[in-house]
Amino acid sequence: MQKTGIFSRLFPQQAIVTHREKVLSGLGGILAIFLTTLLAQRYIGGATLPFMLASMGASTVLLLGAPHSPLSQPWAFAGGHLVSAFIGIACATTIPNVSLAAGLSVGLSIGAMYYLRCLHPPGGATALLTVIGDQEIHSLGFHFMLMPVLANVVILLGVALLINNLIPGRRYPANIALPGKTDRPHRASKPSPVKLSFDREDLVVALREMDGYIDVNSEDLTRIYGLATLHAHQRGFGGMSLGDIMTHDVVTVKAETDLRTLWALMKKHGIRGVPVTDQHDRVVGMVTIVDFLHAVDWRICESLIHRLKEIFRRKSIPTTGRIMSTPVISARVDTPLTEAFLTFSENGINHLPITETDGRLIGIVTRLDLLSALYGDRANQLA
Repeated sequence: MQKTGIFSRLFPQQAIVTHREKVLSGLGGILAIFLTTLLAQRYIGGATLPFMLASMGASTVLLLGAPHSPLSQPWAFAGGHLVSAFIGIACATTIPNVSLAAGLSVGLSIGAMYYLRCLHPPGGATALLTVIGDQEIHSLGFHFMLMPVLANVVILLGVALLINNLIPGRRYPANIALPGKTDRPHRASKPSPVKLSFDREDLVVALREMDGYIDVNSEDLTRIYGLATLHAHQRGFGGMSLGDIMTHDVVTVKAETDLRTLWALMKKHGIRGVPVTDQHDRVVGMVTIVDFLHAVDWRICESLIHRLKEIFRRKSIPTTGRIMSTPVISARVDTPLTEAFLTFSENGINHLPITETDGRLIGIVTRLDLLSALYGDRANQLA
């Protein structure tokens, strides 16, 4: 028992990462350095100019091994190296004592990177190199910032952007939503899947009170808290899945159903969304009240009823297929409630069709159904 305690202190666990992510990070690092070195050898360097900085290897560990870290983002990477190179060159050219110049170059670089929001640890190595490097490096002066520092940064950043965005599940830069992934508006950072009992400002204050650098931003911490809350609730559900709470008798329409009929059906049953199915009961679309509002031009002064009348007065009433949302986000009967919460939260939807493996509709779950399973009578207040 004592050995385990000593072992855990000497070799503490780092980030909790899957084996798949570890392998992909390693393979990505191989490809990144290979391509960067290949391009740098071809377009940078010469008889005396180094074509590649060793600090780029350290940067690759961050860019490919921890792409969602604040330390790995493009501005942190580029700014960290360029700012540190500038400070290092300034120290090397103005301070004759090498030890003092080396210490100041790294220390001042840390402070500058903090204030410029580009903290990137390998930048310290770049700053140190400009001081303790050989005469060829010193002779370049501030030109060293362009060749090879800036050139290395541009090449490696381009390679990292390519590789990270080819790996499923990664987003790089982490704080920017990539276009074309979905036709629904979404946030740059995924929100917490549950309603939190504190505001984001409370989390920011708590981080400041810890008075130390934590390699995670407040948005990620909020999401971690939300996921942990969901998994805690999942234990209380006793393994409940969507099949336990779904509505079996689902109101559906066809793509050729006109909007007047669709609206009357939704009004009759008091529902806000209807799955659209084909002749084999496979889900081909989803239509909600929001889709009705998108069918006509939005005018702030007009009421919902007026906009609907505008649709129904047309000589040729549009069909459901014209306004339905596709592709459909669906789930299976054995999907855990925790996973369903994430599906609702990350896709901004209120209705989740439950289908067989061949796409046939067998039920539907709404956001309110999930909240009712979690909070019971309080669900309507939280919806």
